[in-house]
Amino acid sequence: MGNFGLFHPWEKYQKIGEALRELAATILSLKGSLDSSEEPLQALRESIKEPCEAAGSSLAWTLRELGESIGKMRRCQPELFIAPKLRLERQRLGQVMSEKLDTAEGLSIACFVLSLMRVAEKLEGLAKEVEELGELAAFNRS
Repeated sequence: MGNFGLFHPWEKYQKIGEALRELAATILSLKGSLDSSEEPLQALRESIKEPCEAAGSSLAWTLRELGESIGKMRRCQPELFIAPKLRLERQRLGQVMSEKLDTAEGLSIACFVLSLMRVAEKLEGLAKEVEELGELAAFNRS
């Protein structure tokens, strides 16, 4: 039994909320590092712009999918759609890390890319939590 005498997996909602707060904190730290633009970093930033924007779009799509799954009370299938997409983005970002990032500016860019990879990893975990919520709450299949 959950709150108000109804059977509903409230603990799972709380766990998802906690994961979202952690994710928001990571995203805010990414935003902070972008806002502190220094001129010497511009050339290096341009070299990683495309893969980072692609990753950002993929991460935003994933958040929308998970939100819709909860909002419309339908089951998501992260292993079919979400997880492969996030793994591919993490792999692409890993390739960015293999570029020459051995300067102080490169190190700050590497930290940014690693944080972006961490967001993808956290989203993958969040997708599993949403999938479990769908099972526990008997959401409709999509």
